[in-house]
Amino acid sequence: MSARDVLLSVLTEAASQEQARMKNAVTQLQQWETTPQFNATLQDIFYDKSLDTNIRWQAIIYLKNGIDKYWRKTAKNAISPEEKTAIRSRLLTALDEEQKPLATQNAVLISKIARFDFPMDWPDLLTTMLDIVRQSTANESDPRARLIQQRSLYTLHLIVKGLISKTLAAARKQFQQVAPDLFSNVVNIYVRYVDMLFASNSTNIEHLSGYLETSHMALKCLRRVVVHGFPEFSTSEGPVAFFRLALEHLQKFMTFKESIPEQCSFLVTAVDSHIKLIGKFYLDLMDAHPRQFILTPGAGDVLRFYWGLLAGNGNEQSAAPAQTTLIQGLLLIKKTLKDPQFILTDDNSEPVLIRCRHIIENEFMTPETTNKLAEILITKYMRLTENDLDEWDSAPEEWALEEEADSWKYQLRPCAEKVFMDLLSSHRAQLSPLLVQLAGSTASMPDLFLKDSIYCAIGLGSHDMYGAIDFDSWLNGQLSQEVQNADTSYRIIRRRIAWMIGKWVSVNVSKSARPTVYTIMVHLLRPEEHLAVRLATAMSLRLCIDDWDFEPASFAPFLERTVQSLRQVIGEVEEPDSRMRILNCMSLIVERMDEHIAPYAQQIIELLPPLWQEAADQNLLQSAILVIMTKLVESLKSQSVGLHALVMPLIRLSVDPSQEAHVYLMDDGFELWLATLKTAQQSTDELLSLVPAAVSLLSEGMDHMRTMLKILQSYLMLDAERAFQAAGAALINGVAGLLGDGLRSEASVAIMQFMDIAALTCPLRITGDHYISSGLLNKILSIVMAKKETNVVLTQYLCFFARLAVENSDYLSNAINNAGQQFGQPGLLSMLTDLWMEKFDNVSHPKHRKLHAMGLTAMMRTSDPSVLQHLPRLVCIWGDVLNEVNENGTGDSLVYWREAQDDEDDTSEETAEVIRRRELLKRDPVHTTNLAHYVKASIVECERLNGGAEAFQQQWLSKVDPLILESLTPLLG
Repeated sequence: MSARDVLLSVLTEAASQEQARMKNAVTQLQQWETTPQFNATLQDIFYDKSLDTNIRWQAIIYLKNGIDKYWRKTAKNAISPEEKTAIRSRLLTALDEEQKPLATQNAVLISKIARFDFPMDWPDLLTTMLDIVRQSTANESDPRARLIQQRSLYTLHLIVKGLISKTLAAARKQFQQVAPDLFSNVVNIYVRYVDMLFASNSTNIEHLSGYLETSHMALKCLRRVVVHGFPEFSTSEGPVAFFRLALEHLQKFMTFKESIPEQCSFLVTAVDSHIKLIGKFYLDLMDAHPRQFILTPGAGDVLRFYWGLLAGNGNEQSAAPAQTTLIQGLLLIKKTLKDPQFILTDDNSEPVLIRCRHIIENEFMTPETTNKLAEILITKYMRLTENDLDEWDSAPEEWALEEEADSWKYQLRPCAEKVFMDLLSSHRAQLSPLLVQLAGSTASMPDLFLKDSIYCAIGLGSHDMYGAIDFDSWLNGQLSQEVQNADTSYRIIRRRIAWMIGKWVSVNVSKSARPTVYTIMVHLLRPEEHLAVRLATAMSLRLCIDDWDFEPASFAPFLERTVQSLRQVIGEVEEPDSRMRILNCMSLIVERMDEHIAPYAQQIIELLPPLWQEAADQNLLQSAILVIMTKLVESLKSQSVGLHALVMPLIRLSVDPSQEAHVYLMDDGFELWLATLKTAQQSTDELLSLVPAAVSLLSEGMDHMRTMLKILQSYLMLDAERAFQAAGAALINGVAGLLGDGLRSEASVAIMQFMDIAALTCPLRITGDHYISSGLLNKILSIVMAKKETNVVLTQYLCFFARLAVENSDYLSNAINNAGQQFGQPGLLSMLTDLWMEKFDNVSHPKHRKLHAMGLTAMMRTSDPSVLQHLPRLVCIWGDVLNEVNENGTGDSLVYWREAQDDEDDTSEETAEVIRRRELLKRDPVHTTNLAHYVKASIVECERLNGGAEAFQQQWLSKVDPLILESLTPLLG
């Protein structure tokens, strides 16, 4: 069998419906995909129309995937240049493919290769494509030529789409060079077929459909060619003519659409596609070249045309295509109002910008148009409709969620609201009086839909209207009265008032008016209120609680009813997003009310276990539950011990890598874990049972290192001995595994800060053997002696040695000497001492300088000459440190307490861990040891170890500068 026949048989297997056969075939194809001529053979099979369609489909799919993987020259196992040439030479020979799915895949394949190879390796691609289009168009009466025309235009469209996706400047310039030729050829085809369509008196549906199909494909291509191929298109004759022609055609298409018989709905769809595509053309042009758009002759006509549509059609019940056209009109107007390239500033007043502003303000957005646009937006496009109310009543949750969604580019009412915000922002002085007048007219307004729309406008304009409307008076008067209206039809106003308060609360609601706000919110959260109103109120309440001026004391009288109402709401809603939003609101209340939440915590807690069970496959909702649990633990502080039975399983599940959900829950699980440790008064078996999990996560690498170090540090401060019993050896092994080449400075510092706490909390009788057996000490020694790290990192490593030396200098000396024998460096202890003293001046914090001085002093309590020879430098260090700080009798000083806290470590709240940390530092030798006394005691010990005071004086102290010794004497007292 030939290679082609073998491949064909495997593709036949891949196209079968039997799972085992398909799996074996896929495995075989994957093994062959880097074989020479594999892709060329796939192409040959695809072009063989005598084969079964399913086999050809498999061939083109594998070929397309192979192009993605191996066509680039830099790809591993890249396709050879010879095979590429063979594939390219045949690509344009199959444009007569009759089966549309296969033709589509072939077009995609050609566009992918074009993106890689044009123009360097395929320079004649566009010329050839245009020749094919021209020839097929010239013979359009031939069915095969007609088919080739359709396929080639679609392929050309995809090629253009691929070429403009290139982001490098050189690629964009290359496209701009070929754009004029592309434009002139395709625009002729487009104009020809549109003219034929409008001139046709025929009722032949097939002909009309053909004209529309061809013109639509040409228009899709033209849209991208003009937008991306002519950076200065406002001065390019052809594109400018097309710009105007597109408007003329847009108007004709809208008229033509009305004449289509009802039974030809597919023709209506085709015409709507043209209308939508012309709108996209104008929008793309405005997005890519806003100034060029405005400067193009006829731009005012385009804007006025869409303005005319908006002014004449505001019925949201229009057919979807009409709504699409109205949205496009609104988006064009929005760009003229808010695009940064149209904003005049002191730093940006170019002549071209001034011209654009002049055109916009005088030819389109005149004061009269501005007022009219604001009026139309409020009275037509921002209004709720009966359909909204029907949806509201039948599916209140979905309706409320849709209102919060960011869908303004695709839905008419949200789009109108966005445009209104930009209109008010750019014409504040002109429109503010209009809005004030409208606000005043709402008191006795019978049209509730209009009233809702006016309230919507005032809410959207809160930041621009804050000085024009006395919102406090309005709130205490009219709005407070209206929320009491229990009429069913008034529900839209009650909802809108709650929504509007959320918009104004951070802008211009005084502290004295906050109780009125909370009264309204609690009233609208009552169980008998409509669910959509309560959901909107909950969202606004969250904004009120999250405000900078929020005061827990003023909200405290409303807290109980709020919690009860939110519990009721969360029990009624079914959508995960709704539950999550209510939970987020409750989380914020818990956080901001802090200890005030304690009496109502149980009511919240009771909600969570059933919610967790129902959210088994809803990770975002589970994450929200973890967040509120964390807030509760933090707010309840020491009282949170009662939550441990609920909290521990959640932590264990969320941080377990074997659980599928841990990817989504891990970060929130860590926060809950940390909060639980910080608020715990004492260790429990439940808490300590999680220590091995923390050590395991630390050992996995850098991903969670910083968080795990914080958690393990909390364990050490809570109960170091029991934590070490649980996983001490694994912990030290894990830390040792983290250290090494390539570790970032920040990571090294974080690890050694953790080890500093470990040394403070765990005596060497517990940890000493682990430091040696794990290789941690040897690793630190190697890093320090290599001197490749920054001084900040090196002094942090030496700080750990200082801790060990202060506790037991013999232990450290013996460990270093043993390491020196292992490394073949018998003088390692002396070398380390020399380096340590060399780096002393790189230590800046007074506390750390004292610790290093104490560590070096402890190391001098020896008879080892190689260490004692550094005594003169140590005496200088004593003088420096004793001169810097005036210690009290116990050796403490205020400067030692001025820690540079980690940004993420908030010690402002008096948690149990803050107290533990403070008590730990009070026991720190740096705070409890008078340095002068320590130095004197060390000198006495040295004298004892070295033959007495006289011998020590003659052998070692005599080598110290007498003036330095003289200046040190008064410091030692």
